[in-house]
Amino acid sequence: MTVRIGIDTGGTFTDVVLVDEATGTVYTTKTPSTPPEFDRGVLAGLDKVIEREGYEGTDVDFLSHGTTVGTNAVLEGEIPDLGLITNDGLRDVLEIGDQTRPELYNLQTDKPPSLIPRHLRKGVPARMDAQGEEVEPLDEEATAVAVDELVDEGVEAIVVSMLFSYLNDAHERGVGRIIEERAPGMDYSLSSAVHPEIREYDRTITTVLNQGIKSTVQDYFARLDEGADRRAIDAPFNVMHSGGGLFSTSQATDNAIRTVLSGPAAGAVAAKSVSNSEGYADAIGMDMGGTSADVSIVRDGEIVRSTDGEINDLPINSPMIDINTVGAGGGSIAWIDEGGALRVGPESSGADPGPICYGQGGTRPTVTDANLILGRINPDNFLEGEMELAVERTREGFRERIAEPLGQGLEEAAQSVIDVANASLAREIRRVTVERGNDPADFALVAFGGAGPLQAPAVAEEMDMETVIVPRSPGVFSARGLLIADVRVDESHSYRGDGIDPAAVDEQFVELEESLLARFGEQGFEAEETTVERQVDMRYQGQAYEITVTAPVGAFDGSALEETTRRFHEEHARLYGHAMEDEPVEIVTVRANGYVPTPELRDTMGAAVGDAERGRREVYFRGEGLVETTVYERTALEPGTSFDGPAILEESGSTAIVHPRSTAHVSEDGSVIVSL
Repeated sequence: MTVRIGIDTGGTFTDVVLVDEATGTVYTTKTPSTPPEFDRGVLAGLDKVIEREGYEGTDVDFLSHGTTVGTNAVLEGEIPDLGLITNDGLRDVLEIGDQTRPELYNLQTDKPPSLIPRHLRKGVPARMDAQGEEVEPLDEEATAVAVDELVDEGVEAIVVSMLFSYLNDAHERGVGRIIEERAPGMDYSLSSAVHPEIREYDRTITTVLNQGIKSTVQDYFARLDEGADRRAIDAPFNVMHSGGGLFSTSQATDNAIRTVLSGPAAGAVAAKSVSNSEGYADAIGMDMGGTSADVSIVRDGEIVRSTDGEINDLPINSPMIDINTVGAGGGSIAWIDEGGALRVGPESSGADPGPICYGQGGTRPTVTDANLILGRINPDNFLEGEMELAVERTREGFRERIAEPLGQGLEEAAQSVIDVANASLAREIRRVTVERGNDPADFALVAFGGAGPLQAPAVAEEMDMETVIVPRSPGVFSARGLLIADVRVDESHSYRGDGIDPAAVDEQFVELEESLLARFGEQGFEAEETTVERQVDMRYQGQAYEITVTAPVGAFDGSALEETTRRFHEEHARLYGHAMEDEPVEIVTVRANGYVPTPELRDTMGAAVGDAERGRREVYFRGEGLVETTVYERTALEPGTSFDGPAILEESGSTAIVHPRSTAHVSEDGSVIVSL
């Protein structure tokens, strides 16, 4: 028996997908997330789908997981007491930062947290120059004193970040040796191991964040591994990382910072898969769950990636899928500000108490409550009928807190909440398209998550987009992405040469690939199973930013450099509208990305049974009022079926909407393609 299970934990629900490849059958379910102990919700979802469908733990041979534990630890400030050892004169790099200002002319803006207080940051005599040559040796006696002082202060771990360690890590390794001698058992991280790239602040804060969430992530995965063992599941617990690939729980612990976009990355992988299968090379993934919405881009059939991101105003420098998040989810709270304006989010009702309609003590109106009032959600068939929605309580709470303060009718006020949430989503899509040289009208919108298919048509219309793709089982779509993601490893290192010496670049590529293959070996993969891609970060001399460019396959020689430079000029022109082909370029970072393909899912859609039409009910639309709308059972719609809006498509875990004057058809793969 071949059973594959993917589990994605969100702020409100934990989504589970089980695929039995022997029969091609897909089973899905949702369970409430259980913050702060999210592992309880994961294991509950695992038990639910296994027991309900009659399987045993021994039947499972593939298990993968997307998690928000690392993200939550940063957002909620759950960082243990850490110490920092660095060069004399560099102890305040965490305070100084990189001088980036969110508001250029505002001198009163709050700076991001330093995470380590000044008295726990120690500078020791040591210095490397910009070529990695030692100028001043490491003062081992001063380092020992610094370690002893941090131990006396009760720190739980130590971060080591020294100047130019990405060129020569001897001083950092020396500090690590002294930590082991003076404080046996003390955990520590070297920046040259976590993020061996230029820019002192970025390298230091990335290492601090990695160490800061390491213990939380380690404890979390230990509990999951133990839970899987108790259920006689012998398959390894794979984890989605920010780059859109899978790695082991041990690698996730060592590289904890790479788990901060774990769940959203799975959704982006799934969005790429469905957009490509439906023939759309350019697509925008919009994953709207209970707490937030994540936006990702597929261009020319590939996911757009990045090497730098941000969380809680702190930079993260790590290979990742380029995902932007906005605080607009089904549980986002609607409220009236002091000026009398309607606002939605970023605060969310979460899983507990949740929206008013959940009947679990929530009193503040949310986007989900608005959709219920507008007739878009069926109160009698929510979460597979397991949750009875409190309709009257929702209407009363919405009327008191939103409609009456705005002087609007109940449905009009609910529509206003939807409009504000949609405006936030559209603004985020503009940020990743228009502001980066792309016209959103050239893209299809892939809508998923529990709330995504309800909001997507209005968002797409505002962006002049013509097509919305609603995939099968959109409510658990990210969990499906966990089952199709490749095992992926990324290695990088700042370029060590002066000028561009192709032979030196090639030598670094070889070193990175050897490290990459060793990490694959830890997961049981042979070198011949692995595909490796080479990339470099390039810029014009004097620029302060770089562009990642894929290098040609094969040895990096003069012709490869010429082709890579040509690609850099083209990408610079696409992004910024111009290229300076007569200006000299330089290589800043060398990258090697490897992956082992995960076998394709051998699932079937299942035959549609009976008539898909389930009746009609009144649904409120902006400019139309209450309109009698056909309700369909989504899973009963056969491939090739076409229908006109207005329509509501109901299925387990999600509801989709087709607006008036729109048309929809069901593709051969089961996606609903909505034409606006």
